[in-house]
Amino acid sequence: MSEALKLVDVWKIYRQGSTEYAVLKGVNLTVERGELLVVMGPSGSGKTTLLTIAGTLDRPSRGRVYIGGYDVTDLNEERLAEFRSTRVGFVFQSYNLLRNYTALENVMLPMIFSGRYTREEARKRAYELLKIIGLEEHAHKFPRQLSGGQQQRVAIARALANDPEIVLMDEPTGNLDVKSSAEVMGLVKWLNEVFGQTFMIVTHNPELAELASRVVYIRDGILYDEPPKNLLNIKIMEEICREDYAARLRETQIKLLRVRALSVKRLAKEGRISPDELAKEVELLRYKIRRIKARV
Repeated sequence: MSEALKLVDVWKIYRQGSTEYAVLKGVNLTVERGELLVVMGPSGSGKTTLLTIAGTLDRPSRGRVYIGGYDVTDLNEERLAEFRSTRVGFVFQSYNLLRNYTALENVMLPMIFSGRYTREEARKRAYELLKIIGLEEHAHKFPRQLSGGQQQRVAIARALANDPEIVLMDEPTGNLDVKSSAEVMGLVKWLNEVFGQTFMIVTHNPELAELASRVVYIRDGILYDEPPKNLLNIKIMEEICREDYAARLRETQIKLLRVRALSVKRLAKEGRISPDELAKEVELLRYKIRRIKARV
């Protein structure tokens, strides 16, 4: 089985009373082992919902979720938590490190919770993972003693603790400066190319797409292989081109210009604007009238 993750006709529908709102609409996605997939989308596009369902933190309203060839859609919560702890790694924008635990202890925790390692085995593995990310000298520091970039690298080491099938990353550079972002994403690229670790990253940052082996796009809960057209611009142009809408705007603008012309005339009579200001106001009014006539 070469598929790390497979989503089949996944929908996520929220209900408020009798109203339904679809956040994901029939998403089909396959992430092959060894891929570094980037899912691009603006805020509100459904990309975080996609990530949480892919990581089994949430369930689809319809559709199936496969991780490493296993259908996890109908697993009960206990089985799902056990499966997730060993098969899926998570890296979030806000690091989510436990502040009262050292870097080493934060990386150890997933291994201890999985029940697959003794504390000593977890300590050895955690230290080696910290060496991989270049932070072995900071193993006994607490998160508050680390920079943002260092904390995110610890979060990556923690995500790798149980050799997951896939690591899911939600805006991993969102809280980082340019230098730290480059260090973190350089590490991700290296882990992907050298270790063959599979990553799925959701982001609105186009710079991350340059590192990907494949990029897909999400807009309004629908997944695209190519960048979708700017739907907002299309809707705006459709609205502008509607004859009733255009006629109403023209009528309103004419009324506004009439009021402004009367105001300018009154101010000129009262001597409250100079001849130069009056000439500029008249020219502006004429310009706007010409624009309206040109659109008729």
